[in-house]
Amino acid sequence: MKLPSRYVLKRSVQVTLIAAAISISFSTGLRLLVGAKADAITIFVRLVLPFVIAPPIAIVWFSKMEKLERAYRNLLRQSAELARRANTDPLTGLLNRRSFEEQFNMAMAHDIAGKFIIADVDYLKAINDKYGHLTGDDAILSVAAALQAVLGEESLIARIGGDEFCAFIPHAEKGDHDRLLGDINDIANREFGCRTETPELRLSISAGLQMCKPGQTFRAMLEKTDSDLYRKKRSRPQAGM
Repeated sequence: MKLPSRYVLKRSVQVTLIAAAISISFSTGLRLLVGAKADAITIFVRLVLPFVIAPPIAIVWFSKMEKLERAYRNLLRQSAELARRANTDPLTGLLNRRSFEEQFNMAMAHDIAGKFIIADVDYLKAINDKYGHLTGDDAILSVAAALQAVLGEESLIARIGGDEFCAFIPHAEKGDHDRLLGDINDIANREFGCRTETPELRLSISAGLQMCKPGQTFRAMLEKTDSDLYRKKRSRPQAGM
């Protein structure tokens, strides 16, 4: 048989003492009011009875209350986990497209400007074909880690497709875009090397970056930045893995 928890015992003792105090005070006051005399048996019953009746009732009651509270807390945790899963990408833990779009549009509605980034993994299909899809997953995870490391916790970062990522850096000003993207590439490649333990296998990403002003929609920024991404892709030398 499972013993009552410390919480249940503590609350049961408190209730028992309160019940005893009320019972003794009431019976003593009533006896004085009517002028009755108490014998030894009456005094014994008045003192002992609350401590016999109250503890088991209190233990049963508070044990049920504790069980209900525990079930409620578990339900809250499960609900929070379901909400997290509904809003995040299962592989990377980043936001999914729907959640990113909602939060980005909310930022635009609150007049928050910043940088908008679209990025994808170069030659992911070639990585999957040559090294397997687990290595391809390592590539995706490496880019996700790099984006988080470079862009910081205040940025919105999402995986919006198989090898496609999207990010919004709030309050960011115009600056050295090439350095920012270079840092992401360097960290992604280093992270990929640690995950795969294959020095000759290198990882890179292509990215488009645009400044966005309040009032712009996710769809408009996606189209605009996507065009910048593919313009850069077309201008780079073609190579295989």
